[in-house]
Amino acid sequence: MNFTVLGLWQEMGLVARAVVVVLVAMSVYSLAISVDRVLVYRRALSASAGYLRALGPLIGQSGALESARGVEDKFRGSPVARVVGTGVSEWVKGMDVRRAGTGHYDVVDAVVRGMERTKDRELANLKRGLPVLATVSSSAPFVGLFGTVGGIITAFQKLADPAKGGGGIGTVSAGIAEALVTTAVGLGVAILAVWFYNFFTARVDDLTVDVDEAASELVDAILKDVRLDPRAETTDA
Repeated sequence: MNFTVLGLWQEMGLVARAVVVVLVAMSVYSLAISVDRVLVYRRALSASAGYLRALGPLIGQSGALESARGVEDKFRGSPVARVVGTGVSEWVKGMDVRRAGTGHYDVVDAVVRGMERTKDRELANLKRGLPVLATVSSSAPFVGLFGTVGGIITAFQKLADPAKGGGGIGTVSAGIAEALVTTAVGLGVAILAVWFYNFFTARVDDLTVDVDEAASELVDAILKDVRLDPRAETTDA
């Protein structure tokens, strides 16, 4: 019996080969998703940090929020920039309406609702592919177990067939090895998928915290500017 990878493949039955092919496809797909997510999260964290550095002085200075409009265009890979940029745009549009006296406009509410919509969309984009990793991590061991059952059946068939050596252990070693190989491959695929899934979930959580903190700081700055803007106050009267 040849216990190399090629030798084991040649000894495998049709069911075990199909299981290995499925597991390899699952592994390749998981790795492709993982590489894509690594690049996305790396770019998102870097761009978000840059955007927050650029936005910090504008938020901290009273009356300077309007100059923050368009800053997010320089940080296109940042979910924080897109969320907070939406809020800044809503703020500028709302204040223009209020100062023109064309009607009552709840600026803060519009800003919050705009950022919530953008945040939901950005989080959905960040989580893209993670359900696949979760599915692979939970199903790969069972796919491997299916191949294990097929290998054991093959081993017992050879054990009971006098034409294939009857009860000799050498005649059933191929089926036992086949069963162990599919189990090992299934566990290996699942372990990698779980690692990547947990790692990426932590990255999404970090970005969510950044988005929430930046959005909260923007709302605080807006509330301060609304109170200090005399034209906004007379519009509400």
